Amino acid sequence: MENQEPSPEITPKALPLVEAIRAASKGGALVTQRTLEKEFPDLNVHALITESGVKDLKKMEGSSDVYYFSDLSMTEAYAVFMYRINEKDPVRLIAETVRDDSRIYPRPTPVATFREPPFSLSARDVEEALGRMTLRPDLEDIKRSSASNGALYLYSSQFLSEAQGDALTEWFEVGVRENP
Repeated sequence: MENQEPSPEITPKALPLVEAIRAASKGGALVTQRTLEKEFPDLNVHALITESGVKDLKKMEGSSDVYYFSDLSMTEAYAVFMYRINEKDPVRLIAETVRDDSRIYPRPTPVATFREPPFSLSARDVEEALGRMTLRPDLEDIKRSSASNGALYLYSSQFLSEAQGDALTEWFEVGVRENP
């Protein structure tokens, strides 16, 4: 993603909103429309941001709120992670992250990843999410693979075959360490 220069024509009314979004992004956080409306109750947040024409501000529609970030200091990929975390749906978070990893890189995803930042899910949340995933037909493409050391990985069968998922799991978990 190419970073743009800040727009030189930000209206005085929109400036505090733009600055708040940019500051949050610099700190690694998204800003919700609800938060901005509480912080700036006299402003029509959505309209001012939309009409500002500031190119670095990006919007993501969530299930219960709208999220904003600035791509001057936050990548879209990281913003997507933060969006998924903020939506508080561990099943969707895990499934979409696994699908992205399988499609983009292509590689399986260590389940342990979801216990680490930026996800920071508890072991219980991860286990419960994995259990619920097996009950959902729309997630039947999410498959499990175990390395010879017992580490659990997930991959999407939409993008990786079982043989690829298993081989890559073993390679990333064991092979890389044994073949420096």
